[in-house]
Amino acid sequence: MTSIRITLLGPVRAWRGDAELPLGPAQRRAVLAMLAGAEGRAVTTEELIDGLWGEALPNHAVAAIRNHVSQLRSVLEDDRTAPRVLVSAGGGYALRLAPGATDLTVFQQLTQDATRLRAAGDPAAAAERLQRALDLQTGAPLADIPGGHAERQRERLAQHRLTVLHERLELDLELGRHSEVVDELGGLAARFPLHEGIAALLMTALYRTGRRSEALAAFGRVRRALDAELGVEPTLPLRDLHERILRRDPATAAPGATATPGAAGQRESRPVAEQLPADASEFTGRRELVRSLVHLVETPSAFAPTIVAVAGMGGVGKTALAVHVARRVRHRFPDGQLYVNLRGARPDPMDPGAVLVHFLRSLGVPESAVPEQPEERSALYRSLLAQRRVLVVLDDARDLAQLRPLLPGSEHCAVLVTSRSGLLGLAPTRHVDLDVLEPDESLELLSRIAGRRRVQAEPAAARELLAACCHLPLAIRIVAARSALRPEWSLAAIGTRLADRRRRLAELSVHDLAVEACFQLSYDQLTPDAAQAFRLLAVPQTADLSLPAAAAALELTEHATLDVLEDLVHAGLLESPAPDRYRYHDLLRLFAQARAEQLDPEAVRAGLVLRMIEQAVATATHAFRAVRPGHAVPDVLETVTAPVLTRPDRAAGRHWLNQEGGNLLSLSEQALDISGAHRVVADLMLALDPHLESGFRWRAILDVCRRTMRQAADCGDARAEGRAGYMLGGGLMQLGLLDEAEPVSARAAEQARACRDLPVLAEVLNVCAMIAHLRRRTDESLVLHGETVRLAAECGSTWTEANALATSVVWHLACGDTAAADTAARRSLALFRAVDDPFGEVYALHSNGRAARILGDTERAISLHEQGRALADAHGFLLFEPMALVHLANCHLDAGRPAEAAERAEQAVTASRRMYRQDTETMALDLLARTRGEV
Repeated sequence: MTSIRITLLGPVRAWRGDAELPLGPAQRRAVLAMLAGAEGRAVTTEELIDGLWGEALPNHAVAAIRNHVSQLRSVLEDDRTAPRVLVSAGGGYALRLAPGATDLTVFQQLTQDATRLRAAGDPAAAAERLQRALDLQTGAPLADIPGGHAERQRERLAQHRLTVLHERLELDLELGRHSEVVDELGGLAARFPLHEGIAALLMTALYRTGRRSEALAAFGRVRRALDAELGVEPTLPLRDLHERILRRDPATAAPGATATPGAAGQRESRPVAEQLPADASEFTGRRELVRSLVHLVETPSAFAPTIVAVAGMGGVGKTALAVHVARRVRHRFPDGQLYVNLRGARPDPMDPGAVLVHFLRSLGVPESAVPEQPEERSALYRSLLAQRRVLVVLDDARDLAQLRPLLPGSEHCAVLVTSRSGLLGLAPTRHVDLDVLEPDESLELLSRIAGRRRVQAEPAAARELLAACCHLPLAIRIVAARSALRPEWSLAAIGTRLADRRRRLAELSVHDLAVEACFQLSYDQLTPDAAQAFRLLAVPQTADLSLPAAAAALELTEHATLDVLEDLVHAGLLESPAPDRYRYHDLLRLFAQARAEQLDPEAVRAGLVLRMIEQAVATATHAFRAVRPGHAVPDVLETVTAPVLTRPDRAAGRHWLNQEGGNLLSLSEQALDISGAHRVVADLMLALDPHLESGFRWRAILDVCRRTMRQAADCGDARAEGRAGYMLGGGLMQLGLLDEAEPVSARAAEQARACRDLPVLAEVLNVCAMIAHLRRRTDESLVLHGETVRLAAECGSTWTEANALATSVVWHLACGDTAAADTAARRSLALFRAVDDPFGEVYALHSNGRAARILGDTERAISLHEQGRALADAHGFLLFEPMALVHLANCHLDAGRPAEAAERAEQAVTASRRMYRQDTETMALDLLARTRGEV
């Protein structure tokens, strides 16, 4: 662990051992203070910027933060190139310090120790710990540190120090130290003339030291101050203490009392609010989350109130969770539980000033004593909660402005907040992004409401019903309630009514509960631009959206699009599972699509899909060029928009293809419903060739390519028909569906030849050659191979030539021309290595392995195949695995090692089944039978 020590309860300073470290200017020390105060948690760059400058952002704020971090590392780290103290984490930075490395953490530990000791009946030791904590402060906290964060922390730390001092003085009075503390209390009362807790302690100390008239005078002073400043009378506990001093109550004078008269009277006479709603009897699931939240709320902070913020989309169960947790922990808050529905998602949200009136009256303040100004109400509210253990549940908050006046300042209190928005700027103790229920939890919720026997009688229908509800708790409750109202209906019948996606939201309503109405509340709060974006981004039928794809859809810059997307995330209408990626909950997507169909013309929606496809073609073309260097196909793909990846390397290109490939296939299927879109879809399928081949994803494109080919033929578009036919024929051939592959590929070759689409013609002729070989028409395959090589040379496609040579190896071997096979294999490997393509190199290595085996060099063949497998594994090329294992099994069998052959054959069977390769599975099973016979 590091030996760094940092002080925050005074000037911000740092030491390594006994040597003080030069921290630099005030802003740099402010960055260190924010990181040190986070106690090991990551602080994002955005939080650091906000803490330093707030709204007054300088130019290059991010660069300034990075510079401060770099300079801090130069003094904190032994080796700044490998940070161990100030590390990058969670989109920002974190300080990794030893326990007790800051005076603030020591302060917190001492106050926690004092709480434990006092509860154990050792007030003297508790008072000693509190005094040690107070002695840690060497000046104003975070002295000379700029920024809003430092200002807020100074105020909070000052309030906390006052609370700790109050508790220590309270203990001193318990221990009979009236004379020792009376002067200190007098000074504090002068500094804080409105603090009734200090006034109570002073009055008690004066009374116990025989100065009854001065105790009564102290009450008069605080009474006049409260009237002059706030227009209120002292609260009941202080008035009660005053009465007991007037009548010389013996208990007030007893020096050994377990609590000061002020505290005792306060506990005895003040009202206790118990406002929590009833717990949902059918609450289920979220067991681990509930356990962790209960533990967090039951373990009070020594520094500030525990605040749990639960955010999520409408209907996800935020209120149910908050109330359930609150009910579990209410015994820890004997001074009351306050609850309010802030109506943040509604057009008429609660005014925080009105909420404060409600809370103050619940805490025993007469209506006549409630201050007029909201700021004064909030101050009085925090003062009343300063010495009480109260749980506050703030349900459905709109934003931080509504929430801030309602937050207590005392560490004795806890707050549970729910909101559809992310409540930016709140900085809670724990933030929970609540998701839908797990399938088993959904089933349990349905069983509890609809009836367990009913669900057990139709388990498959129940799960289909829950899938239609997308496991959203509100939707499940509605469906369960409807089924309970219709006991004669089967769950399957109810599920049938939900099967129509266009009618599903209308079906999800019962009495005053409706999913659509719940979503509408969030939608109505959006600005017109955000509302349109919410509708339009649901149009593409993709699993999720990247930031560039969303920008293309909305015709905005990425920066402007990011602002819109984050607003939707903040509103709980969109999810962001990863940086720059966004998705809808399925029911929210249905809601958005329905609104788009109502409000956005069909031409607008069709144009959006086409823009996304065009951008995908441009980007896939660049990715193709990076992944398949030396290939001529990218040169003939039409691009009408700027790509996302302008100059991708191979890794970036492959990453983009893998990440977006599934979405683009879905988008292509959707685009084919638009007149004339077949042409751009055919180009996209062709551009996705490397992605489809490397992952053996052919089955996914068959229907899209069939539809594209038919539409192109209907329009007389030879180019699009040839390109879609090449992709369809190649995929069918790879899947072993030769009866369809052969006529499709022949038609594709005919169309590509007719429009002189030479790079595509070369590729489709290679497919025709492979089909001819598989049909045992070896002479025809060699002729087609020769034409493929000639066309590849004519259009400058080195990759196509190398691929054709590697493919021809098996044909030469079938003809018994081992020399030609060896020459083709070696030439193919040289060409693929020359263009630096690992995919082609894997293919060529296996072709060389096949040639080496037939030439009798079994060990070299094994080495070549293992090299190919290792290279394919390193790059994630799934295509080659089944056949490579078959070749290796054959080689080991030739070498007289049947056990090794059997092992490889078994692996080949597994790989073939995983990839639906019936041809290689048949070969592997045959080999397995032979090897087991020899074993």
